[in-house]
Amino acid sequence: MIIKKIKELINKDDSHEFKPTLSEIEDNPVSPLGLFTFWTIVALIIITVLWLIIGKVDVVVSARGIVIPDGEVKIIQPLDTGSIRQILVKEGDFVKAGQTLMEIDPSSTEPALESSKENQQNIRLEIKRLNAQANGRSFISTGGSDTAATQNELYSSSISSLNEQLKAKQEDLKSTEEEIKSAQTEQVNYQNLLNTSLEREVRLKKVIDIISKDEYTKEVNNIQSYRTEIDKLKYKLQQLSYKKLQLNNEIAYTKQNFKSETLKELADKQKQEIQIKSEVEQIEFKNKKQSITSPVDGYVDKLLIHTIGGVVTPAEKLISITPSNTPLLIKATVLNQDIGFVKEKMPVQIKIDTFSFQKYGLLKGVVKSVSKSSIQDEKLGPVYEIYVTPLEQTLIVEGKKEKITPGMSLSAEVKVGKRRIIEFFIYPLIKYLNEGISVR
Repeated sequence: MIIKKIKELINKDDSHEFKPTLSEIEDNPVSPLGLFTFWTIVALIIITVLWLIIGKVDVVVSARGIVIPDGEVKIIQPLDTGSIRQILVKEGDFVKAGQTLMEIDPSSTEPALESSKENQQNIRLEIKRLNAQANGRSFISTGGSDTAATQNELYSSSISSLNEQLKAKQEDLKSTEEEIKSAQTEQVNYQNLLNTSLEREVRLKKVIDIISKDEYTKEVNNIQSYRTEIDKLKYKLQQLSYKKLQLNNEIAYTKQNFKSETLKELADKQKQEIQIKSEVEQIEFKNKKQSITSPVDGYVDKLLIHTIGGVVTPAEKLISITPSNTPLLIKATVLNQDIGFVKEKMPVQIKIDTFSFQKYGLLKGVVKSVSKSSIQDEKLGPVYEIYVTPLEQTLIVEGKKEKITPGMSLSAEVKVGKRRIIEFFIYPLIKYLNEGISVR
């Protein structure tokens, strides 16, 4: 090999090296390196252009978001105004559904409850009395309270008043019946006298020629007198019968009116009982709600009040509970100009702020739902909420699996499509050209 190189050096034609410079350049063969470099550059340009035309990249819509439980964080609020008597949990504690978290002093509702229950008892006693009055039953309240004694007195007074009214009318009725009986007796007597006089008048009329005329006339007058008395008694009996009927009607009316008034009062008291019962149930419900309990199994996320004796008002936020054993969800906000490209079931890349994605990687997810209306953000203006279901919930951090937890902030990149690489260069040029032509 070395001998071959030596021979090439010996046999090398170097005659052109002693010629003038221009002649040397003309006779010296062209170096292939320049041609190779030229075609390499041309090839690279062609490949780059083809790559720009054929190559595609993902188009993503970026959205800021936060990890939440699928059931949302549960916010617990008091039902009524009160003061904190006891706080039984602290942030981070695991609690079960129904477990008491906080107690509110029920002193504001207990007096109202006692008063309502007392009213309810009094109303029930009144209803019992009125039922006895309306149905003609005896009533004796054995309770030792003032209300029981009052109801006994009211019952006795009402029945006594009724009996006095009935007694007066029954006495009138008895007197009327006696008058009727007396009038009927008189009528029978006068009828007998009339019959006797009629018989005598017939006999006298047959012998009128041999008797005194005055005697016959006297008998005729007696007949007329008896008939007049009988007519008077008939009229009297009619009046007495009408009076008797009227008295019977008045007695019946007095009894019926007493019963009607009692039933009317009874209906009013029953309505009051329903109202008071509703009040008692409402206050008892409020009393039960004075013990703040957890609606779900989960963890105490935040205690929003820490002061024993502090006053709380209705709808004030007291505690937030993060449900356990529930799927995680990502709630993110998309800008108004991007929402038109985001659809359900689109793939999503999730970058957790806590764990750098360059070092620990990404999580995959899919768009679950997109809100139909926007909300106003103070900084971003109108934005839309989207919900993303993470397909993975753990990252490998320093060799250990770390699960994402509610409250972690993140960036969600929704893959809305693909775009040719050359479009990234052409579209800005077209945009600026169009704006440059249209702007005055």
